[in-house]
Amino acid sequence: MNIAALYRKYRNKFLDGPDWYYTRALDKRPGSYRSITAAALIWTLAFYGRLFTVPAQFLFPAGTMIILYSLIAWNSPMRLVGLALFVAFLIDLAGALIFRPKLEITRQVPRRVRAGSTFTVRYPLRNLRRLSAWDIKLDNYRLPPGLEVVSPAALGVIPPGRQLEARAEIIAFRRGKYDIFSPIAESAFPLGLFKMSRRKKAASDVLLVYPAFHELVSLDLPVALRYQKEGNARVSKVGESLDFFGNREFREGDDLRHLDWAGSARAGELIIKEFQQEYLSRIAVIVDTYVSPVTSFRLRLSRKQSFAELEAALSLASALIDYLTRGEYVVDIFATGLDVYHFKAGRHLSCFDDIMDILAALEVNHRIPVSEISASVIEEISGVGSAVVLLQGWGREGRKLISRLNNYGIRTKVIIIGNHKKISVPSRFQVFSAADIQKGKAVKL
Repeated sequence: MNIAALYRKYRNKFLDGPDWYYTRALDKRPGSYRSITAAALIWTLAFYGRLFTVPAQFLFPAGTMIILYSLIAWNSPMRLVGLALFVAFLIDLAGALIFRPKLEITRQVPRRVRAGSTFTVRYPLRNLRRLSAWDIKLDNYRLPPGLEVVSPAALGVIPPGRQLEARAEIIAFRRGKYDIFSPIAESAFPLGLFKMSRRKKAASDVLLVYPAFHELVSLDLPVALRYQKEGNARVSKVGESLDFFGNREFREGDDLRHLDWAGSARAGELIIKEFQQEYLSRIAVIVDTYVSPVTSFRLRLSRKQSFAELEAALSLASALIDYLTRGEYVVDIFATGLDVYHFKAGRHLSCFDDIMDILAALEVNHRIPVSEISASVIEEISGVGSAVVLLQGWGREGRKLISRLNNYGIRTKVIIIGNHKKISVPSRFQVFSAADIQKGKAVKL
C-alpha cells in the first residue's frame, strides 16, 4: 500500500470518529463534508469521557486552574486545595493502573426485537488476572436515539479466574436498524476518578427493531384475486409433494415413482397415484414511504406528523403481512421510494422474521412520491390482479396512483393513514389515524 492510500485510509478512519462513541456531529454519509476540526474535537471528548468519571470531569479542569493559580500566588491558601486534588488524582491513577481489569468479554444481543419492548443483553465475563476485578460497568456509553438503558449491566467484583454474567435491560422505543458499538468493560476502582477500560474491538452488533403491530381480526380483500398458475411448486420449498388426488390404472409414460404398490397388489395390476396442483391466492401490498423534506420552519410540525403516519403505515403493513402469510396467500410487498423494494412472502418461501428485518431497516423516502412508481412495476402488480394500498394522507399523488392501478385493471383496497376529520375520501376507502393504529383500533379491515 503506497503512502497516499495509507493516508486516505487513516484520514477517513479519523474523520469517522470513534466507533464506540455516538454523536450526530460527524455525518458519515458518502459524499458529505466532514470537518477535521470537528473530528478532532469529537476524539478529544470521547477519550476525555472514557478516561474520567463524571465527578472527575468537573474536578479535573477546576483542579488544573487551581494548580496554575497556586503557581503564581504562592501564599494563597488555594495552593493546599490544589495539592490535595493533585495527590488524590495521583493515588487514584496508581490504584487504577494496579487493578486495571483484564477481562474476556462476550456480549449476547438479540438479533431482532419489537418496537416498544424491553430486551436483555447478556455479558459473560471472565477475569484473566490474578487480582480481582472491582466495580465493573459494561457499555457505559450513550446509545443511539431510539434505545434507552433501563437497567445497566454491572458487577461489584469478579474473583481471579472466575466467570460471571452481567445483564442489562434496554428498551427499544422506535423501529430501525441500530449499530451497537464494541463492548467496553470499565472500572472506576479505587477512588472513582479514573476509569480503566477493556474493550473488545471489532465486535459491534446490529439490532433490528421491527414495527410493533396488533394482529388483525378480519380482513376483507378485493374480490378479483388471481391465482398462482404454478401453485405450490412455485411458492413452496424444493422437494415438497403436491396434493394427493386419487388412484387409477397405470398408463404408458407414467412416472414409476408414483406407483401404489399396496394398491397394485390388491388389484392384481399396476396402480398409479395421481396428484393435483394446489392454487394459492396472490395479492400485493403497496406501502407509501414518502415524507416531504423540510423546506421551511412551518413544515417541521407537519413533518413530525408525517413520520408518525409512516411508522403507523409500516405497523399496519406488518399486521397485514402477518395475517396473509398465516393463510393461503402469496404476498408481494412493494415499498415505494427512490428504489422500489419488492419482496415476496408465501408458505415456506420467506420467513416472517426476514420480512420484518426489511421493514425494520426501511429508510424514509424524501424524493420519490408514491405516484411515481415505474410502469414496469405497475405491470408486475397487474399480474397479481389485486392490491392493498397503504397511503399517508389523500391528495393528488394518492389519487394518481389509484387511477394508474385501476387503468391496469388492478382491484384495490385503499387504507389511508391520516385525520379522518380533515380528509374527504370515497366511501369504499378506510381511514385510520396514526394514533388509532398504534392503539389497536385498526384490527378489522
